[in-house]
Amino acid sequence: MVNTSSYQSDSYDRQSQRFVIPLYTKDELGNYLFSSTGTLAKYKGHHYILFAAHALNDGVNFESMYTFGLDGDFYQILGFAIGHQVFEDEDLVIVDCFNQALESKNYFNLDETSLKGFERKGFAWTGFPASKSKSKKVHKSHSKDGLASKFVYIDESGNYFKNARYFTIISKIHKNNNVEITGEYIREKVNLKYQGDVSTGPHPQGMSGGPMYFFSKNQELKDCLDETFRFAGIGIEYKKDNTIIGIPRIKVIELIEKFDKENPLQFSVVPAGEVEQVLSET
Repeated sequence: MVNTSSYQSDSYDRQSQRFVIPLYTKDELGNYLFSSTGTLAKYKGHHYILFAAHALNDGVNFESMYTFGLDGDFYQILGFAIGHQVFEDEDLVIVDCFNQALESKNYFNLDETSLKGFERKGFAWTGFPASKSKSKKVHKSHSKDGLASKFVYIDESGNYFKNARYFTIISKIHKNNNVEITGEYIREKVNLKYQGDVSTGPHPQGMSGGPMYFFSKNQELKDCLDETFRFAGIGIEYKKDNTIIGIPRIKVIELIEKFDKENPLQFSVVPAGEVEQVLSET
């Protein structure tokens, strides 16, 4: 079964799409090009943005990665970070935002491990297919007010983006070990949650970097988001044989801990007199 949603969808789908952000690259002319998907997660008190390392292929550098904001402006991912690391072999980029969380967004809690109350034999993969993006290229001449009016939807239930429509694939688990988590997505003759039967479902290109996650039984939204969505991994590839491949949760956490060990936070104590002097000079 494959699910997709509009912004007039049910409360479960509205919450599931808040764990992801669309990613853009800024070219040498100042235009923004749709790239892929970012996942929001938290672990041991830190907030992270996770995305696929192959989004940095073809000469794209980390400094040129952006996301779209509620005010219609594009924000550099580097601006949220206290540090980042690219793990090319595992195809993962970890961006440590420490205590800075994005407004109106959800974060997978990687400290939670129990699967009690969750569907254990299947998982969901959510991301932004390029085919469903309404703004594959945003020219630098567009004003942020104009973009906000065009692409930001606000109602009593929250804020939503229309520049990139998210999509969710539901799959049975084929493998889930220390190296990979895999499933299957057959695009031909599928039934979409809000569109019904279609001859061909959206291609997952652009969904790489999006989360794979276990969901509560019957996809029922619980009072606590941690009891509704449980992180399973990061989706990175869709193969011609319909296999979908992801980086499993255990590997993601292993890489986060490796990153933290190699890049420890450094704090320095500044005498009160020096603090007052600095403040008086600003």
